[in-house]
Amino acid sequence: MKKSKNKTYQIVYLFALTFFATIIPGVALAQKDDRKFRIAKIEVYPEYLEQYKSALAEHAKAAVSLEPGVIALQAVYDKSDPLKVTVFEVYASEKAYLQHLQAKHFLKYKNGTLKMVKKLELIEVAPIAIELKNLLFNH
Repeated sequence: MKKSKNKTYQIVYLFALTFFATIIPGVALAQKDDRKFRIAKIEVYPEYLEQYKSALAEHAKAAVSLEPGVIALQAVYDKSDPLKVTVFEVYASEKAYLQHLQAKHFLKYKNGTLKMVKKLELIEVAPIAIELKNLLFNH
């Protein structure tokens, strides 16, 4: 009788192990990444460069601090051609992005900089690897 019980426990254990080994990874795979990643390539008219940089910096700070769905908004310019600005945007979801487009600070930025922007290219991108150190924020 004792051997029979042990055998039953072993079978139940193996079944449970197999079940969880196949189900749990499926659950993990079913979780999709809803984040929205975009790159904005912007060319600014020379006479508006400083004004534009100031408006963009103000907008980025407001968006990240006021909107929970704005994960990152990072802006840089090309050192060899400062009129070319690149903005890397990460939103929690498409819904968060659409809400961002209606935010008061975004509309102020967008409407206030229309005449400053010579060219705008918006690119939808998907992440391959995104790694950050806290050092990024200490400068």
